[in-house]
Amino acid sequence: MNKDTKCNHPAPSEDSLLRELKKEIIKLKSLNRRAAEEIRDLDDMIIKSIEDYKVIEYPEEDKAYFAGFSSINLLNRLEGRTNGGYVENYDDLHLEMQELDDHLEVLNESR
Repeated sequence: MNKDTKCNHPAPSEDSLLRELKKEIIKLKSLNRRAAEEIRDLDDMIIKSIEDYKVIEYPEEDKAYFAGFSSINLLNRLEGRTNGGYVENYDDLHLEMQELDDHLEVLNESR
């Protein structure tokens, strides 16, 4: 293919690349926090079951969740098998994401 006939897409701006990098950092922070919470929950369950010498019973509707499905989903996200492209319910991370989105909106309006 002739290089003159190739579609020339404008290169992303440095601001755009930096913003995308910041968003990715926020998502990774969220995933890291969620992983830590999940590990703590699992550790608490293991400790409680050992201390009580019995398996913890959960209400019927929660059995599948506590049986490890949430952990499997989290591990898949950590390994990149599934998309963890959202921010968990962390106020500070939502605020950071909103600031980035607001900044992008201002830039787009000025163009």
